[in-house]
Amino acid sequence: MSPSTRSPDLEVEQLPQLLQAARARYLAGERSPTVVKPLCQALRAILERSIDPNGDSQQRGGYLQRLVEAYFRLFPRCLDGVSRTQLQQQSLHKTVLRLLQIPATVIQDEYNRLNRGHYNGPLKQLVLAFSRPALMQRTPPPTLTEAECFLAFFIQCLRQELGASVLLTPQFRQEYRDLLRTVCLGSADPDHCQSNLIGWLWEAMKSFDPLKPFSASGHGRPTFEAWVRTVVSNKLADEKRKLLKREADELLFYESRALQVFQDRYSASPPEIQREIDPKACISLITIVQTEITDPRIRASTARLRQHIAQLLGWSIEYTRDVHQQVRRILGRYVQSTRSLNICSTDSNQEWIDNYPDARSLPSNSGQGIECMVDFLNDPQTPTWVRDWCERRRTQAEIARELFVSQPTISRCLGREYRLWLYRKFFQDPQIPEWMKRWYDTQSIPSPHQRRQTRREIHPEYARGTCTAKQIDDQIETKLAQWCDRNGIYYLP
Repeated sequence: MSPSTRSPDLEVEQLPQLLQAARARYLAGERSPTVVKPLCQALRAILERSIDPNGDSQQRGGYLQRLVEAYFRLFPRCLDGVSRTQLQQQSLHKTVLRLLQIPATVIQDEYNRLNRGHYNGPLKQLVLAFSRPALMQRTPPPTLTEAECFLAFFIQCLRQELGASVLLTPQFRQEYRDLLRTVCLGSADPDHCQSNLIGWLWEAMKSFDPLKPFSASGHGRPTFEAWVRTVVSNKLADEKRKLLKREADELLFYESRALQVFQDRYSASPPEIQREIDPKACISLITIVQTEITDPRIRASTARLRQHIAQLLGWSIEYTRDVHQQVRRILGRYVQSTRSLNICSTDSNQEWIDNYPDARSLPSNSGQGIECMVDFLNDPQTPTWVRDWCERRRTQAEIARELFVSQPTISRCLGREYRLWLYRKFFQDPQIPEWMKRWYDTQSIPSPHQRRQTRREIHPEYARGTCTAKQIDDQIETKLAQWCDRNGIYYLP
């Protein structure tokens, strides 16, 4: 491959200079349209190119034209009264003005995020299609230049601007009223969800590409509705993860046993987790925080806390941040396994964390707790698949719901394993009559004749014919229910 095919496109490479010139004039007080005209023209020229990032020869027209067309196909009522040309011009102009008002440090942070290894691969491929098409399919993708990062950030902001033109119209709420009501009512805090929903969708619009699944026709309504549900689920999960970080920090700050908890949970972590943790550095951080950094004003700010740790230990800020995240990760495993946070992760790379049901996640009229769930899942006689399945589900509420509400086949299978465990615990109690265990064990006798004969030897009333096998089974079941109630174990009929 010749060097020329690898060099970035010259039109793309001039974008940072045009941005800098427009920003200088804007900050100097110039507010006329001529300030942003050169940058708008350059961006329009680039985005109006006919590119083919996904190898779809059926795609016609420039990227910008197809993007606007997709919004009109997906939200025709929301954009009624606006022409395609008008929407293009407005969205380009407003997006450039917004970029001029964003501080340069914030844009640089976005550049750094864009060049993370696994960050938004489709967006990087799109930008490379404009700038260096010969490198589009390279894995991993090459590091983006400053100009390519700016183009990627602009496309994200442009998507948000187009999203705002739809989301803020009354027609959007009318057309998707049932969907918005459903996702809000399905969340743990419907009022909070309802008041923030449009903002969440607007923020997520920077990653919403209506061209990706359905080419120039845009998303279909079902696809968009599924996307909205995913956005809400992810946002609520993000907030739960923020809560988990705070809970882990509270354990770090205020619990003298934090060091022991860290060592216990680290040693219990699978090898792939341990390989990503530096235990010596984490222990140093925990020790220094608990002995040297006790001022609550420093602890109140994560940035100030990390800066203080870096000064005391002679670390860089980047390394301190990484170690602090490792400490949170391990302490979070303990927090999540002992408290009902009901966290559902959307990060496929994040490890599954044990999180078992408790009374807070399962309303119960009898007031029974379900602490017994840990014993059930840790019982060596409980099949491995039960624990593995529950760990994949992760949340206390979900496990409890599958166990105690009969729904699909998996629920019945889990319920059966839980019943087997109940009887195992029941018969381990020395106060339970020995004949009941012998009677229960006759279920495994395959021959009906042999089973009846053994039961006659166990129970004299059954031998005389004064009571049936079902009556005796019911008698044992009643005894089991009473025993569960007495011992605070959740009884599953």
